[in-house]
Amino acid sequence: MSKPVSKTAASTLFQQGNEAYFDDEYEQAESFYTQAIAADQTNSEYYLRRARVRSKLGNLETAASDAKRAANLSADKSSLLRQYFKALHLHGKWAAELKNYDEAAESLRKAAVINPSHEEVKKLLDIVEPLTTPVVVPQPEEQEQKKDDGSGQAATAAAVPARPKIRHEWYQNDEFVVLEIFIKRVQKEAASVEFTEKGVSVSVKMATGSENNYEFEPLLHSIVPGESTFEVLSTKIEIRLKKANAGCKWDHLEETEAQQMANQKLSLASSRKGLSWDSIAAYAEKETKLKPSEQSINELFQNIYKDADEETRRAMLKSYTESNGTALSTDWKSVSKGKVETVPPTDTYAKPYNS
Repeated sequence: MSKPVSKTAASTLFQQGNEAYFDDEYEQAESFYTQAIAADQTNSEYYLRRARVRSKLGNLETAASDAKRAANLSADKSSLLRQYFKALHLHGKWAAELKNYDEAAESLRKAAVINPSHEEVKKLLDIVEPLTTPVVVPQPEEQEQKKDDGSGQAATAAAVPARPKIRHEWYQNDEFVVLEIFIKRVQKEAASVEFTEKGVSVSVKMATGSENNYEFEPLLHSIVPGESTFEVLSTKIEIRLKKANAGCKWDHLEETEAQQMANQKLSLASSRKGLSWDSIAAYAEKETKLKPSEQSINELFQNIYKDADEETRRAMLKSYTESNGTALSTDWKSVSKGKVETVPPTDTYAKPYNS
């Protein structure tokens, strides 16, 4: 009977940690997460969130340790694949900063197998792999000698799986984003694609019997799943993503980690304190100034809202307010039909605003 109580207490402490985290009270958040972990040491999400807090506090060694623990706890659970990828990505990133290049490369290789299209993972691997400890490859003569160790039994060597390198490209027009994944000779019945409002998942069964999975999530902007399609061609899989907002220009295919964190903060802030469009724009500008190359949030507010007509502004304000910051629409015809529901981002929860 004590185990369910312990997990309930852990969940409560975790939610308290989330509130402190999104209020930038990182030391307090770390304390809550530590208490949650003490109550339930089997939840990988607790370790992953504490890892993020510790990185904010500059404690990279403990952050990397937590990320590795989170990866180990989620490794064999298909339902936690996305969380497993995040833990591998963060552990690889922080291990690289700590100059633990072998550990970093190991985690990043595993992350690349899950999502070969992730730009930051690919860039980190390109940096880290040349810095890893060289692997001594036996010469052919040595390999022949190792086949038989003198006892009549063949020696076995551990094979290191090669990291798949799947090339993909994308382009766009006013209506669609077209994603091309270059894989040759895939049977039509061997490929499946699933669409969500902010993501696309591709599964390909290879002739060898293995299955390759590729995820592009979260996408930079929303799509219309019911109007998105794919086609298997001789040299590639062509995926047509129907833009939810026709004419909206995509600067890149997926959201960056900084944008994901900014969106989560905006969501929780608006649900607790109400909406101030000027403060949101100012916050977006502050966040994007941290990385000059990531200006899409600020541009979204400046270029769409300030230059929009009255109906578009009404749609944006209504959708953002009623959804507690989880939806942003420029289509007044659809928004005016009823209340826009709250759909919190991954790893967050919706908290009602009490006036």
